[in-house]
Amino acid sequence: MKTWKCAVLCAISALAMSACARQESVADAQKQADAAAVKGSERVMDAKRDAVNAEIKADAAVEKSEDKAAAQMDRAQADALQKTANAEVRVSLAQAQQNYNVTVAKCRALSGADRDNCKAQAQADLDAAKAQASATREDVKAETDELKR
Repeated sequence: MKTWKCAVLCAISALAMSACARQESVADAQKQADAAAVKGSERVMDAKRDAVNAEIKADAAVEKSEDKAAAQMDRAQADALQKTANAEVRVSLAQAQQNYNVTVAKCRALSGADRDNCKAQAQADLDAAKAQASATREDVKAETDELKR
């Protein structure tokens, strides 16, 4: 019976030792779980930071593209305005030149001072049309330069 008691005591001691060792394993497991949670949190924070940085970069790229597109649109509008104005000025000058030629031809039917006055008036009208065309070109150039900025 003594051996039996001894065996029981040995078994109880072994169980007690294994329970203590098991508690250490639980404590180690908790430490490992805590470390994994911390590492996981760090990875989540890194991923969130990367996502925010990617969004910031994407927004900047979109803004840059929008600015570039707006500048291209402004230049295209300025070019169209310039071409349209130049065409209109050429039409005005052609009309003024035609009026001058017709008036001078009619002036030839006159004589003396009337003829000279008629030609002078025709020249003055042509000069006024040219001055107006020049002023129009300068105004359009200033407007298109403003659009291109």
